[in-house]
Amino acid sequence: MKASAYPYYADARRLRVNLPVVALWSNRTLIQRLAVRDLSARYRGSMLGVTWAVVVPLGMVLMYTFVFGSVFKARWSGIGGSTESMTAFFLAGLITHQFLSESIGRASSLVLENKNYVTRVVFPLEILAAVVVEVALSGAAIGLVLLLCLTALTSGLPPATALLSPLVLIAMIPMLLGLVWILSAIGVFVRDLGQIMPVLLSVLMFLGPVVYPRSSVPEPFSTLMVLNPITIPVEALRALIFGHPFPTAAAAIYVVVSLVVCWLGFVLFSRLRKSFADVL
Repeated sequence: MKASAYPYYADARRLRVNLPVVALWSNRTLIQRLAVRDLSARYRGSMLGVTWAVVVPLGMVLMYTFVFGSVFKARWSGIGGSTESMTAFFLAGLITHQFLSESIGRASSLVLENKNYVTRVVFPLEILAAVVVEVALSGAAIGLVLLLCLTALTSGLPPATALLSPLVLIAMIPMLLGLVWILSAIGVFVRDLGQIMPVLLSVLMFLGPVVYPRSSVPEPFSTLMVLNPITIPVEALRALIFGHPFPTAAAAIYVVVSLVVCWLGFVLFSRLRKSFADVL
């Protein structure tokens, strides 16, 4: 990749704060086209097509509702004990985790799967992370619509704050972009990372408030759970949709950390990309 082809690469050495924004905005049309192609390829030839984007998360949340609501008899304060309430709460957590999982789950092999872009053509490799996150965001958006419909059908219209729920997914985008850039760059050199990712994603799910509330976890573990990148988004999403107190301070800190991770991830990816061709 020549710096003259994409001028913002030269800026990476000067550590400009707006580097990720400049890089992604410069290639926004290409990102959109690749995302549409990725989605089309995913459901091409299947009988249900894009309907799978609804069927899969709904099936998973029904399973979790049965296991934790009926088998383990889990009860959360503030939502009652009805199956419908627990299903909605599980779905809110699952949407957030799936957004994370769909994004970083592919990160370790992202450059490896697209090595032709590294070795044969001039291509802005950093946009691959944006394509992955955009595809994952489309699934999360479908899940969010499903959650709002389920809540309206079972508990009546959600509070007006539910209109702000998409902002939770938007706030996660910088964090996920940064993580994908970091993991995809490291994955070129450490091939074992792909074997670790499924375990890591499971750990992030069960050590986050997806199938249980953080209030049920004793200190100091409850405080440590904030380090999980899905903890604050899950709690913020539930607060907006179910009318609970919104974690304003925690959400503000999360946004700042997300922006920092995004910038660091882009800089790391830009610094390591010059060695990709040698390794591949």
